[in-house]
Amino acid sequence: MTTFSPALEQLNVYLFQLINAPAAVSAGMLRVGTFFASDAVALFPLVLLFNWFWRGEEQKKAVLYATLSMLLALAINIALGMIWQHPRPFMIPLVQNFLYHAANNSFPSDHMSLACAISFSLIARGTLRRQGLALFALSVMVAWARVYMGVHFPLDMMASLGVALVSAALSLRCARAINTVYAFVYPLYHALFAAGIRKGMMK
Repeated sequence: MTTFSPALEQLNVYLFQLINAPAAVSAGMLRVGTFFASDAVALFPLVLLFNWFWRGEEQKKAVLYATLSMLLALAINIALGMIWQHPRPFMIPLVQNFLYHAANNSFPSDHMSLACAISFSLIARGTLRRQGLALFALSVMVAWARVYMGVHFPLDMMASLGVALVSAALSLRCARAINTVYAFVYPLYHALFAAGIRKGMMK
C-alpha cells in the first residue's frame, strides 16, 4: 500500500475525522448513511433505464454517452488502482467503521467515479441536464456517506471527481461511435420489445 505526502496525508486524515460518524452515532443517522453509501447508487442505472425505455431518440443517445462515460471511468479507476494502492480508513485503523467492505484499494472511489461519470455526461450533453444535476446532488450525498460510514477518505472522492470529468469529456468526443452503436442497438431493442412499443408502453 502507498500513501500521499505527509502533509497531504495529514490533511486527508483530518478531513476524514471531521466527517466520519462518531462512536455514539444514532440508529437513524446510520440508516441515512447506509442508504446513501450503498442503496442510493441503484438510482443511477434506474434513471438510465427509464430514459432508454420511455424517452425518445436524443434521450436514448444520452444514455449511451452516459454508459460510455461510466465504462471509461471504471477503466481509469482500474488503471489507477494498478499503480496506486491506498488503504481504506478502517485498514489503518483510526476510524469508526459502520459499513462492511473488503480491505482493498481505497483510491479512487468506484461508487463516486461511476455516479459522477453518469451525472457529468448527462449535464454536458444537455438533453437530460436537469436529471444530471439531480444525480450530481445525489453523488455528493454518496460521497459524504461513504466517508461518514468509514470506508473512504475525502481525497478518494476528490480523485473520483477528476476521473469522472475526464471520462465524461472523453465520451463526448465519441459521437461517431455512439451513433454507430445506436444504429445497431436500437433495431434490436425495437424487435425485442415490438409489442410494448406498438401498445405505447415504451418508446
